[in-house]
Amino acid sequence: MSEDEGVNPDTGAPVQQKRYRISDNYARFYLKYIEPALPLIRKGRFAFASLDHLAGWESVMGLAFENLVVANFRELLPRFGLERSLLLSAAPFHRKNVQIDLLLQTRRSVCVVEVKCQREIGREIIDEVAAKVEKLPKRKGISVKTALVYEGHLAPIVEADGYFDAIIPFRTLLGL
Repeated sequence: MSEDEGVNPDTGAPVQQKRYRISDNYARFYLKYIEPALPLIRKGRFAFASLDHLAGWESVMGLAFENLVVANFRELLPRFGLERSLLLSAAPFHRKNVQIDLLLQTRRSVCVVEVKCQREIGREIIDEVAAKVEKLPKRKGISVKTALVYEGHLAPIVEADGYFDAIIPFRTLLGL
């Protein structure tokens, strides 16, 4: 279990409502797929062709991927030019009308990091992140950067558009 503490980008104060999430990806998989199917598994009646045929598999993989990136955010800092900056917060950010996968905050900037694990990632990702940035509460004088960390096929238009300040294929973080 992880506690996501962060800083409210509007006030600079610690968030009042802390969020907790299951940080172990196997525990999340167990709770989502194995535990509900235990009676069938024990009777030898549970069978499937492959993991990607399980209902909601893409969303479970997306959450696991997001968890992996958030847990290793330090590897991203040099790619955002933040390796020598004092980070006030590096955590997911949730409000009623906005959910940001990873929000990196310094005294003078915020970096909205979108984490995507999908077979195909198209231009709609730009609109999704732009909407999040628009809804993000922020103090006057704070600059906003955007970044995309992804696994899958990225449509060429996403890079060509120039919206993101950084686009990072996950494989490069693994040294591949």
